[in-house]
Amino acid sequence: DYFDIYLLSAIDGKVLGKIVEGQKTGNLDELHWLRPGLTWDPTGTQVAFAAKSGGYDALHIVNVKSKKIVKEYKYELDGIFSPTWSPHGDEIAFVGMEHGQSDIYTLHLKTGKIQKITDDIFSDLEPSYSPDGKHIAFRSDRGLFTDPAMLPEQFNIAHYNYRNYDIYTVAVEDGNTIERITATSSWEKYPAWSPDGKYLAFTSDRTGIYNIYLHELDTGTEYPITNVITGIDHLSWRGDGSRLAFSSFYYAGYDVYLLKNPLNIKQDEITLEKTNYITKLEESLQQEETDTEQLALVAPQDKNEDFSNFVFGQDFADGQVETPEDEIVFLDTTRYKDESGDFKVKDYKPQFSPDIVYGNAGYSQYFGVQGTTQLAVSDVFGNHRMELYTDLFYDMRNSNYMVRYFYLPNRIDYGVGAYHNVYFFYSDYLGLIRDRYFGGNFYASRPFSRFTRLDYSATFLGINRDYLDIPSEFAPQNDIRVLMQNLSYVKDTSVWGNTGPVNGTRAEYAFSYSPDIFGNNGLEFYTMRLDYRHYFKFKNEYNIVFRFAGGASNGSDPQQFFLGGMDNWLNYKFQGDIRIEHPQSIYFSTFETPLRGAKYYERVGDRFALMNLEFRFPLIRYLILGWPLPLGVVNVRGALFSDIGTAWYHKDRKDLDLIHWRDLRLPQLGEDMVMGYGFGARAFVGFFLLRFDAAWKTDLVTNSAKPQYYFSLGAEF
Repeated sequence: DYFDIYLLSAIDGKVLGKIVEGQKTGNLDELHWLRPGLTWDPTGTQVAFAAKSGGYDALHIVNVKSKKIVKEYKYELDGIFSPTWSPHGDEIAFVGMEHGQSDIYTLHLKTGKIQKITDDIFSDLEPSYSPDGKHIAFRSDRGLFTDPAMLPEQFNIAHYNYRNYDIYTVAVEDGNTIERITATSSWEKYPAWSPDGKYLAFTSDRTGIYNIYLHELDTGTEYPITNVITGIDHLSWRGDGSRLAFSSFYYAGYDVYLLKNPLNIKQDEITLEKTNYITKLEESLQQEETDTEQLALVAPQDKNEDFSNFVFGQDFADGQVETPEDEIVFLDTTRYKDESGDFKVKDYKPQFSPDIVYGNAGYSQYFGVQGTTQLAVSDVFGNHRMELYTDLFYDMRNSNYMVRYFYLPNRIDYGVGAYHNVYFFYSDYLGLIRDRYFGGNFYASRPFSRFTRLDYSATFLGINRDYLDIPSEFAPQNDIRVLMQNLSYVKDTSVWGNTGPVNGTRAEYAFSYSPDIFGNNGLEFYTMRLDYRHYFKFKNEYNIVFRFAGGASNGSDPQQFFLGGMDNWLNYKFQGDIRIEHPQSIYFSTFETPLRGAKYYERVGDRFALMNLEFRFPLIRYLILGWPLPLGVVNVRGALFSDIGTAWYHKDRKDLDLIHWRDLRLPQLGEDMVMGYGFGARAFVGFFLLRFDAAWKTDLVTNSAKPQYYFSLGAEF
């Protein structure tokens, strides 16, 4: 599923609609669902949020009424999180990450400039404006270091307890004025000011479970106002202060809750007991302190024991250890540090290791069952990748092999490859035929975002056809040489389920060109095609799928489109015989599927159009047979579908019979239009997804007497 932003009524909890769709465009790659943050402007008309936008994070402002993003602020920061709008509406505070350091920033909306409020090595998170806009509350692991000037010159964060978070406030106009609000050994998170500015609410796990506590700023009094067992996150306290919103875990999911009149809950009204984990942890810590004190009393009396090399010795921790010369305790620092004490930097040298070593099997309506062995190796950084596919048989002339290399360190990926495949066919007229399919290619792929990319390839392809049952002097000459280029724009925002995509969009717009440079052995054509698919998901397990595909090929040797049937159809049927007499029909033509209710080659041409509409649903959740064998199936998906399409040659376009009207103006499909409808089921059989479909052919007036059955393998389109 996608992570989107919805508007929820604080009165009755009804969802008022979606205002932002995430993870479908390049500027909303990811909505930081692990560190979310939303903030309203003071007028209640706009919402600000952070999202991954290309190579950097950005702050987005969306108009709630129009549901449009009206402004995007992008800075070269490693991360932007937890925005909060100032009560005056002129600034937004947020957490900015730069070089591994997180600080509080403010964005001045009029100028678009950002300003650092905190600037030190400590983690400062989850800012929250005070009602007067003069202070920002946040959580931090800084402990007693409320002033950066307090840091020792040789301060090392590794020797500091940075695993504890407390609540702090900082003056917006003076980032050095930081005040510590809480001082506990527990974690405090998500500070939120009361609208009157007298209290700070926050969550704390002092008892082992995160609950909401109130801190009265004038007196320093703190007390809990909730008692839940699943924890509380993400506080929001606005308006007149009568309602405090938060999220909590309940029934395997997170929900939004409202706490009414939180200030009416008095101190000592709620008592929280420590969990068993916290109790045992405190007992363990007390025992460690006792053991350490006893050891300190015993150690000086035992003059034969020397604990300076133990981990609890401070000298050892500081690296001050005297050892005999013949013993090596620490590494020689000259091996990895230079004379100035800095670590030596060496050029990266690729070291390859195997990523994939396996064999696989597949099925094709032309070539039947196929098997290959695959080996893939890459370096540690993933900058280089090499792949080898082999299927050796007798000798190199009759074997299949392919090698590819990919160069991947930059935004544009490059690759080169070479291949050789052998296919055998049998014809009643020509006997046994062997095709040697060989060549080399170059690839390039340039992503524009997580969801869109531009692919290019240039391929030299040679096909040598041998007629093994005909003397060479009588055999026809069908050798082919082409230099083909492909350019395609791809968009993919789909989310996959068990049997195929269930939500989003998949689309490809492609152009192919083969120039006439090889004389009689060459092919000259240029082809344009598109394939657009959209998946609608509702009620969690139900989907409506729409697909449209079309293409046209021109030139002296245009490509052909074979319309009808299913991909990977096991019990396949052809309209006529399988077409193997010409290599163009095998290697430069495409089967356009699915068109159920029809056979392979139902319509053929250098133009085609195909549309599919499908409703997918859970059919069988769990079924176990008792006799004759205790066999069972689970998670069987069902489908109701309708397919319609046509293919034709450009020269015959004037004679196309697509649709005509009968009496009472009822439509009837013509001879050149093919339509089918039916139902199907999909289930996993071992490692394979088996698809079954039953389809009737129709012209909208009459239907076929019997359905056409399809057993096929592979994911749904």
